[in-house]
Amino acid sequence: MSTPDRILSIRRMAALSLAISAIACGQAGQQQTGTTGGTQPAQLSPSDELLLASAKVALPPTGTRAEDLPDPQGAGAAALQQYCTTCHSLPNPAMHSATDWPAVLRRMWLRMNLLDSTYTLPVPEMGERIVLLDYLTTNALKVSENLPDKPGRQFFEQTCGRCHELPDPHQHSDQDWFVVVRRMNQHMQDILGTSLTSDDVERIVQYLASASSPGASIP
Repeated sequence: MSTPDRILSIRRMAALSLAISAIACGQAGQQQTGTTGGTQPAQLSPSDELLLASAKVALPPTGTRAEDLPDPQGAGAAALQQYCTTCHSLPNPAMHSATDWPAVLRRMWLRMNLLDSTYTLPVPEMGERIVLLDYLTTNALKVSENLPDKPGRQFFEQTCGRCHELPDPHQHSDQDWFVVVRRMNQHMQDILGTSLTSDDVERIVQYLASASSPGASIP
């Protein structure tokens, strides 16, 4: 396992450990006494199960490589690496649309402000926040309002629209969409614990490949 993967694995385990510890503390002294005089741990309550499920869903997604960022030598990419990788992996600007990034960054600033002062985090100044926001919105997910009417369109809308805005099929070539969809499927597995079947992946790839062609018709 590479060093970045090992760090991410540690962070994921730490997040789950915190949730489990919180549940364990809340259930201390609430053990059930068995017929032989021993004790048995109490069953998780629905709220405890929800806490664990929420902790798993909220884990940060697997990141991208610095060299794969748009304009990797620019000020925006440098700020992204400096301020965003202390707590999680390097995010890809195409993870969110331009309309979503301001809210996402606002949430990150609030989390930074609420962390205990004993944690020494690099916190961006206002000018650096503007650089980050401009970089992320400029290179954000390109959203399509009118999808080409090709076979598989409805399945693509229903499947991919559950988690984010629908990307413009012309954003990638037909050869590249296969890699992109496979990566998104891995994100689903890492974050939600579920993934598409190989047939479902193929259906989406085929639609995006056909919809990205120059002659694709838009309704």
